[in-house]
Amino acid sequence: MDKTVIFLGAGASKADGAPLQRELFKSYFKACEGEKLNENFDIKHSKVKGLLDRYFKNFFDFTDNFDYRNAVFPTFEEALGILDLAIERNEKYRSELGNLYKYRTALIFSMAQAIQYKIEASKNGIQGESHTKLIENLQDELPKGNITFISTNYDIILDNALGSKFDVDYGFYHLDDLDNIKNGVKLLKIHGSLNWKYCPVCKHIEAKIEQKGTLSIVDNPGSVKCDYCSADAQYIIVPPTYYKDMSNVYLANIWNNAEKLLREAEHIVFSGYSLPSADMHIKYLLKRAELNRGRNSKFKATVINYYPNKIVGAIQKEQNRYSRFFKNTSDVNYVQEMSFQDFARNPFQVLE
Repeated sequence: MDKTVIFLGAGASKADGAPLQRELFKSYFKACEGEKLNENFDIKHSKVKGLLDRYFKNFFDFTDNFDYRNAVFPTFEEALGILDLAIERNEKYRSELGNLYKYRTALIFSMAQAIQYKIEASKNGIQGESHTKLIENLQDELPKGNITFISTNYDIILDNALGSKFDVDYGFYHLDDLDNIKNGVKLLKIHGSLNWKYCPVCKHIEAKIEQKGTLSIVDNPGSVKCDYCSADAQYIIVPPTYYKDMSNVYLANIWNNAEKLLREAEHIVFSGYSLPSADMHIKYLLKRAELNRGRNSKFKATVINYYPNKIVGAIQKEQNRYSRFFKNTSDVNYVQEMSFQDFARNPFQVLE
């Protein structure tokens, strides 16, 4: 089999119940109404919800007690981006608007809660059904090391599916650092993950894979401690904004390792990823991997991003983006009527 990278975007997680970016805030406010969810997670909803209410009121002129069902929310990228840029530039808004760090934490928390809520409320009732089916179908090939994963998603649907059968190597360390590399399937999550625990004091990082552990890092900031030095641990989440803070050494290693995997890949399968215009960092990553290959090294790309009732115009625009971006368009195969679920059920119709 060709050396293959499976590159997963939000559409893949959407297939198993996770919300898209534009659905995050409505999903969170709906989660706040769920009695069962509030019983399962003792995470002080009222404090976070109060911060979000204040944020939308102060920054986007929402009214008191607005109806989230009919509200027109900013995108998660917009909401977080205007905070991240102010923090990065060490600038502030008027003091009465509130603490930017608290707003940022509340936004991250709401994203995590929305993801968890939507996955649990998934109609099929089985968490990660398509991801699990994909791993089951690939389980004989994965130990050979020819198939690796890159994901833009924060959720741990794929992590759980992989972790039930294999060790997972998140690519935290440089590929030349043989002492720290796991003998597992590589899953490089270039935007961070909800199950990573990072200590800014001793710089230790830990990742836990467990079905009910998605929110363990972000549910109660300040309560999660480093196992080595007992300092307050942090999450690593890179928002989908133009500004991306890549200063964390582990995140930098992940991006470097992702570029290496893409550069060496003979086949890249994009699933659930539309190559949006705003993702300039990913486009830069892909272009470097394409142009810095060996002179005689070629690759093919397969794009799988169909879903029921997808508009024909949207399909054509997406196909044009992929064809326009890569240098050799003849090596890009855009499969118009294959969904992530289809790919998971029979991956070898694409991989062989």
